Amino acid sequence: MDLHDETMIILQDLAEDFESRPELYDDMIGFIQYQANQKGIEFDGFFRSKWEIEADHPMTFDEKYFEDENRSELYVYLAAERDEEVFSWLEYAWNLTHEEKLTEDILHREIYNLREKGVGF
Repeated sequence: MDLHDETMIILQDLAEDFESRPELYDDMIGFIQYQANQKGIEFDGFFRSKWEIEADHPMTFDEKYFEDENRSELYVYLAAERDEEVFSWLEYAWNLTHEEKLTEDILHREIYNLREKGVGF
């Protein structure tokens, strides 16, 4: 079984009781973020490089830097724009938890909205 299949199985397991889990989308984004990181996808050193720096030099970044949900979403959205597998994982999570189907236009809208809010790396 490959990474794509394993990831989809875990996302489907997370979604089994989705109606009683308001935090489901955030949980799925966190898992997709982890998987994209495992694939080595980075933007301005976020996540892998900055995690390695933090491990070597504690207190370089505050805890909120790595736990910012908006930053996690931006990372996943940008990774989905770059990688077809990540897009398929995000598409599954989005379509399950939102009232619209994920398209590239919606993905670009969400990236734009986060950047307009000042979210960055």
